[in-house]
Parts: sequence; C-alpha cells; structure tokens
Amino acid sequence: MKKLKHSKYKNTGILFEMLVQKLTSETLSSDKSVSVDIIKKYFGKNTELSKELHLYNLLVKERFKSEARALDYIRTIKEAHTKLNQSLLKKQRYNLVKEISEKFVFDNMSKMHINNYKVLASINMIFEYAETDNPKQLLECKNVIVDNGLLTERVSAKKDPVLEQFQAQPKEVRLLTYKLLVDKFNDRYSVLDESQKGLLNKFITNVNDSNALRNYVQKIIPNIKNQLSEQSKHVSDPVVKIKVQKLSEMLCNVENLKTIKESHILSLLRYFDLIKELKGVHA
Repeated sequence: MKKLKHSKYKNTGILFEMLVQKLTSETLSSDKSVSVDIIKKYFGKNTELSKELHLYNLLVKERFKSEARALDYIRTIKEAHTKLNQSLLKKQRYNLVKEISEKFVFDNMSKMHINNYKVLASINMIFEYAETDNPKQLLECKNVIVDNGLLTERVSAKKDPVLEQFQAQPKEVRLLTYKLLVDKFNDRYSVLDESQKGLLNKFITNVNDSNALRNYVQKIIPNIKNQLSEQSKHVSDPVVKIKVQKLSEMLCNVENLKTIKESHILSLLRYFDLIKELKGVHA
C-alpha cells in the first residue's frame, strides 16, 4: 500500500496562512502590501479556494465533546469537499502558487512557522486522498485533527485584570495611556543609531520569516566586521586590539546559524555599541 505524501503546494490552508503572515510582515515594515492583493484575488467571495478554505476552518474551529461525533463531522466535511469544482479548484490553486512564486521566493515563505501546521496537513491529506488509498495513514490524520481541536472543549481565555481595567476606561484615558507608552518606548530606544534601529525593525517584522531575518543578518555581519577592522587600526592598546579581533572572529558563529534568536539580535546590538564606543574614543 502506497505511503501518502503531503504537499504544501496543494494545501490551501497553509498557503493562506503563509500569505497572512507575509501581510503582517509587510504591514509592520510599512512596505507596499502585495499579499493583500493576492488574498483578495484568490480568497475573495465565491472563489473555489475561499470555499475550500472555509472547510479547513470548519475543521480547525469546531468543537465536540464526543469522539464519535467528531469523526462523523470529519466525514461530513470530506463529503462537502468532494462537491467542490475540483478542476477549478486545482486551476485556482496552481495560479495562486504561481503568483506567490513570482512575487516572493516560495521556498522562503514555505519555511515560515505555522502554529497548526500538523492539523492543516492532516486536513489536506483527508481532502486529497480516498479512504482506500491508505486507511491506516488517513485514520492517523483524523486522530491528529480530533486530538488537536475537534475533541477539545472551548475554554474561555483567562482575562488579564490589568487589561480589563484598561478596556473599561474612557476613550480619552486609553488614548492618553497609549501616548505615554509610545513616548516611553521612544525615550528608551532614542539612543539607538540607525543600524540598531534597522536591525530591530527587521527582527520585529520578520519574526515569522526566519529565512528573511537570517539573510539580513548575514548581510550586515560583513559590514560589522569591516567596521571593527577599521576601528581596531586606531587602537594603541595591544590587549584591546586582540579582544576586538577575537570579537570579530566570533561573528562567524552567528553568520552560520540556521535560526536567529533574540539572544543573537542582542549580541549584534552590542557589536554596534562597541563600534560607536571605538569611534567615540578616536573621534
């Protein structure tokens, strides 16, 4: 019996999540949004992709207390999926992937972290394959959907008392509080230079796009090394000079990392501080 394979190219749920994350990144970085146009085009009202996405969402968001009812619900959604225009669905999905590949680097987007990836992959397997293709594997997919959503009772989120108190305040008070928070943030980070602000901006806007963040870090590290090398020429203390050279060599460890963490960003911010200190001494 053949082993069934999952493909991101055929998974409408994952394609949509990728676009939403890209849209968030574009919004935060104030770039012109390309993602929103793609979302409107392919997931607008009455497209076959929007109908399929609706079925994904039904399996992700619905809740049942009984496993039997949950499994029966999966069968109902599967049957509804077979009634979609399959040829039109494939055509729209092909064009969607093609346009994503033209506007972005699909391989980079496909590396984005999707929180419910396993569930979306399992739903896709159920939609794409018949029960007779591999009953055991498809049963495992159903169990993933049930265990990670359908059988879990919806639990109301525990509310933060501070947030509740804030939301209860008049609009004028909330606006004043927001302004104070922004001012405090600006005061705290006003000492950062343009290089540090640029690094922080990339870290915040690409938090879900690890590949884009890594590429940016790999791009700025040679510049940091060059600046350290240039500033070390003006250092007269041999001990300090050796330390600066060693710090420059340590950047290679960050440059070759597959995943950039917050600790690495903090380290790079400190490197920029060091460069400013060296420039200040020899100004």
